[in-house]
Amino acid sequence: MVGKRQNIKKNAAILILAVLSSCSPKTHPDPTPDVGALATQMWVNLSVQQTLDAAIPTATPLPTATPTLIPAPAFLSTPIPAPADPYNYPPVFNPIDHMDLAYIPAGEFLMGASPYDSGSDENELPQHSIYLDAFWISKTQVTNSMFTTCVNANACNYSVSHTTNPHYLDPLYANHPVVYVSWETAQTYCNWTGGRLPTEAEWEKAARGPDGMRYAWGKELPRLKFVNADNEYGTTTIAGIFPYGKSTYGVFDMGGNVREWVSDWYDAAYYQTAIQRVH
Repeated sequence: MVGKRQNIKKNAAILILAVLSSCSPKTHPDPTPDVGALATQMWVNLSVQQTLDAAIPTATPLPTATPTLIPAPAFLSTPIPAPADPYNYPPVFNPIDHMDLAYIPAGEFLMGASPYDSGSDENELPQHSIYLDAFWISKTQVTNSMFTTCVNANACNYSVSHTTNPHYLDPLYANHPVVYVSWETAQTYCNWTGGRLPTEAEWEKAARGPDGMRYAWGKELPRLKFVNADNEYGTTTIAGIFPYGKSTYGVFDMGGNVREWVSDWYDAAYYQTAIQRVH
């Protein structure tokens, strides 16, 4: 807000200077003979210059290239309607990458960690209530196969070497989550599908439900019954294969397998400053 005030002051100063520069005395003194002669000479010089300029051929400007407009995906222009029953509806798929989608209804939820949660970090406190509008979110993490489709469509770039990620083009890992993807590339992929990265608040509600459960599945510590975490499996697993680990809204792998991007920039004091925000 301070910056906005400073901009307003600068604009006002520019406006005042412009007005003052356009003001002139109400009376004009009679020109002296010397001033009149000078004005006549300036007029002659201007006329000669205009004559010379007219004799120089004018270059024909090159035609301006018309930009090619890329139509937005139909998924963007046709929002998916809310289901009649937000907790019992037929499968809904994104038509671009065929991702199975989960509906998160509007309403308040508890964001952040409870002070009684062991192992909670200071930047997760305090727990507070946030209201979110309804939204759709991917039920699973983006797979190698899905991401390859974006690369083949020349919409996404992926420069990871075979040494860094040998599983990317391995058919046995086609349904494993893609890894080594930058935040910018993740945004590009989401835009290509007609969506966007979720905010931290949206991701947390989809993971922990309206009551702020410790984990997506409840209070039990992470283990292979619920999620692939703590290197217990040793590598990635197929996306969405732990039905007992689903969140309240049916979203998988919200506690492991691979890390996930959100749209927000990190702020250590986010939870303290976000208490009064309404999303």
